Amino acid sequence: MSSEPDNLQTLISKYRTMDIYELEANIDNWNKENDCPIQTQCLVIAKNELEIKYKERQEQIELLTKSLTSSSRAGRWVSSVKAVIKQLLKFKK
Repeated sequence: MSSEPDNLQTLISKYRTMDIYELEANIDNWNKENDCPIQTQCLVIAKNELEIKYKERQEQIELLTKSLTSSSRAGRWVSSVKAVIKQLLKFKK
């Protein structure tokens, strides 16, 4: 009995080290060869891990998008301030 949770933990650890494409390929193979309860359980675990990876990827994309948007705003602010300073210097001359 105690070896089953260890095997599940090992399996989950293995799936967590795979990237999205490896997991997708394995899931496709298991869908084709799904002929025993253990494979069904492996398939469920792999799909759960894939879902987690998709969520993590989406969070990273959102964070990067937010970061790029913020840096663009900062760049625009700096450019605007420089333009105002240049205009002020022109008026002083």
